[in-house]
Amino acid sequence: MARRTELRGIANSLNGSFVSRNNEFGGYWSIGQLKLFVAERGLTSVGFSFPMHKHNTSVDLMNHIARRYTSLLAELLMIQRLPDSWVKDVIITVDFDTPVEATQLHDIPTVGEPFKCLCQIVDDNGRLYSSAIYGRCQPHSTAKELRSLREQLP
Repeated sequence: MARRTELRGIANSLNGSFVSRNNEFGGYWSIGQLKLFVAERGLTSVGFSFPMHKHNTSVDLMNHIARRYTSLLAELLMIQRLPDSWVKDVIITVDFDTPVEATQLHDIPTVGEPFKCLCQIVDDNGRLYSSAIYGRCQPHSTAKELRSLREQLP
């Protein structure tokens, strides 16, 4: 029997996928591209609410992320045999203004500034299920990054 507490696992899965190096657009890591996107606009964070059927943006990166994670949400719900009606809202927020001491990333030998990715699912009863992942990234730069060939394979 399906239970709403399984939404916590779905929040963890969505969040893990979102910060993964496999989350790419145009062969480059989406998190780095989002960092560049917010930096160019003088922002410190970016958020997505799923499903994105009510929002339409002209930014290809945002549309790609919206389509991918709306689809992934539907797939995860189907795998867990959870009704769509149980999910009222899903919000993924990436905050690039995260204090280092809060992230506990000072011992990790990766480059870049810290970020926090928070995935929140609100069920039809108003209960919140969330997952937070911390990491480090630099703004996207084609001069410093190698492009993935994954999207070019048949």
